Amino acid sequence: MYFPIAETSVCVAYLLVTGFAGGVCGGFWGVGGGCIVTPTLYALGVPMNIAIGSDMAHIFGKSIISSLRHAKYGNLSLKIGLIMVPGTMLGVEMGAQILQYLKRLGEREVNGVISILYIVLLTTLALFTFLESWRSKKILDRENNAADGETTSAQTRQVEDRVTADFAAWAGKLRIPPYLSCAVARIERQSVWVVVMASLVTGLLAGLLGVGGGFLRMPMLVYLVGCPTHVAVGTDLFSIAVSGAYGTFTHGLKGNVDIMMAVLMLVSAAVGAQVGTFATRYAHGAQVRTLFAAWLLTVAIAVFAKTYMQMPAVSLVVMLGTAGGMSALIIGYLIRGVAAARADDRGPAENAE
Repeated sequence: MYFPIAETSVCVAYLLVTGFAGGVCGGFWGVGGGCIVTPTLYALGVPMNIAIGSDMAHIFGKSIISSLRHAKYGNLSLKIGLIMVPGTMLGVEMGAQILQYLKRLGEREVNGVISILYIVLLTTLALFTFLESWRSKKILDRENNAADGETTSAQTRQVEDRVTADFAAWAGKLRIPPYLSCAVARIERQSVWVVVMASLVTGLLAGLLGVGGGFLRMPMLVYLVGCPTHVAVGTDLFSIAVSGAYGTFTHGLKGNVDIMMAVLMLVSAAVGAQVGTFATRYAHGAQVRTLFAAWLLTVAIAVFAKTYMQMPAVSLVVMLGTAGGMSALIIGYLIRGVAAARADDRGPAENAE
């Protein structure tokens, strides 16, 4: 199908698969899916600025669906999400203005600068998150093995979480009022400026890289602000909906949005978002973060292959293949969790008989 705004032809099936995978992974990790969709559109031959703007539009609709579902499960801190709104919007506009400047320099400069930022940020964050999650999982395994004779239901397993890189304790020593306390996020006292700083940085990246900022905001909420992983996921999606709305508006005015492309991706993303969000009920925090780290590293490799090795076909196969594999793993968590929950429910009933 030919898209006149992007001035390129893209297979509709690719857009639907990309949207569904982005929805599943986005709902599970608390990201808008920009770290999936933007590089994939770029690999399909869409100019980087159009890929960024169109992805923003698709992120907006999908994140609303996911955040509402997480709110139903009690995984959304509206207080933290609202505090992040001003910094997020300011950051998005700053990022969009930087992108406009790069666009005036030429398409080569846009693709080069954005690609380098993607590769450096994603690789660094992936390695850090993977190592931290691996250490956290070892602690969880030791604690579970130490619980001799105790049975753990599927409902209990889903809320297990540990973080070994506790930057939130260090940030909590910041004595700059006003302060934040939040029962949902289990935060007793934290400077509001820590949250504002996180929102400003991630908003800037959202406007510049065409992502909801979630690939950085979710880890920052966990490691810097101190939210449990599941609450960080839901709160992040709320913030992404805000940045996505403003990002769609400002990029639309600048001619960076192909609305037909965005709508096609949103159709399948809406279904995938429901699946990914529900799957978080049956995975502990370390599992969520480990898969997240693996995906970030894959995206960095795909962007490198497209930009510096001139291998767009390899980049596309890596992106779509890994997105499909990750979606299958997440759906597997969901199926296994639902089956375990039903087995737990049948157990007491059989004993009663």
